[in-house]
Amino acid sequence: MRLIGSHLEELRKLLDEMSYVREGDMVLAQHTNTVLKFCSIALDALKILYEDYKVKHDREIDIVSFCIQLSESRLKAMTEVKHGDVVATRDHNVLIDVLKAIQVCLLLIGGRPYP
Repeated sequence: MRLIGSHLEELRKLLDEMSYVREGDMVLAQHTNTVLKFCSIALDALKILYEDYKVKHDREIDIVSFCIQLSESRLKAMTEVKHGDVVATRDHNVLIDVLKAIQVCLLLIGGRPYP
């Protein structure tokens, strides 16, 4: 059983680095890259939690397996943004899709229905 303590520490640090960007604000490379890194670490932590769940309960949850695979493929399509790069709406949406999938997985692993 692997622990996710270091993942949680990294996620907390990244949350502290995040800033709210409103409509009309300039989106900096660090804004997108911080969320991208957050998604990647959160997905790694989720995979550890899910492996522990499968061992403990001796079963899989199909939608969780699917959401993890989908999130992995979506994140592979993303690259870090450099100064001057255009951040398209689809890039933002990929990150939101991954965060929503992680939320659904955590709710299902925790035994709660997802919204």
